[in-house]
Amino acid sequence: MNETNWIHVMVCAILALNFVAMLLACKRRQTWAFRFFVMGWLVSAVLLAYNWELAQAPPFGNMHHVMCIVPLVLGPAYLYSWKVQKHAWLLGYFAGAAVLFMVGALCMPVLDSWRQMPALQSPWFVPHVAAYLLSYGLMTVATVLVAVSCWRRWESDKFMDAAHDTVLLGFPLMSFGLWSGAVWADAAWGGYWAWDIKEVWSLVTWGLYLVYFHIPRKPERLRSRRVVLFLAFAALLVTFLVVNLLPKITSMHSYAQ
Repeated sequence: MNETNWIHVMVCAILALNFVAMLLACKRRQTWAFRFFVMGWLVSAVLLAYNWELAQAPPFGNMHHVMCIVPLVLGPAYLYSWKVQKHAWLLGYFAGAAVLFMVGALCMPVLDSWRQMPALQSPWFVPHVAAYLLSYGLMTVATVLVAVSCWRRWESDKFMDAAHDTVLLGFPLMSFGLWSGAVWADAAWGGYWAWDIKEVWSLVTWGLYLVYFHIPRKPERLRSRRVVLFLAFAALLVTFLVVNLLPKITSMHSYAQ
């Protein structure tokens, strides 16, 4: 098999392992679910190393690359959610988020080689991208939890509390991504901010999550909290997918350029 076929095999393996983990978690077979989740994480690590070797650079050069990173960074995030925030039951949701990103990876063309432009040859490159990808994965988990809270109204508080804790974990990472991007831009282009369309949508996304934290966690404000979180995730999708994938949108940060 050639390199592209091996990549597809590993992506499908990650997808399948996380899908099984999600199903087992739904059936409350937590131990086996965690084992499959860990196996998916290990294959993600192998895929990262393989892509890195092929690219001879950090494999963040296209949408396929970055989507393949998300299941890897979600592993440590789940451990934090489990051990620190005491949300072991969120395993199925983290596995489900990994499945979504792997489906996305399968829909993207595999470009196993790319050249780093000079601006990307920066120590900020890896931490900036990794922080944003982890925050996007966490916000995906949080949004699913909010959606489930609308459906399972008798457990609304449980799901909204878990969503809040997940956003609480993801927001500092998003903030670091925004800040490091500005510092990196100043070093690369001599200015912290250029009002590029992706920069604007990144700021809008960050601002909406900031608004969420200023809404009191009271029963009468539950609907407002849900609406703001849904709007924030919609802005995130514009930042991550629409700006990156629509070639008619010109952005210095777009993978479509």
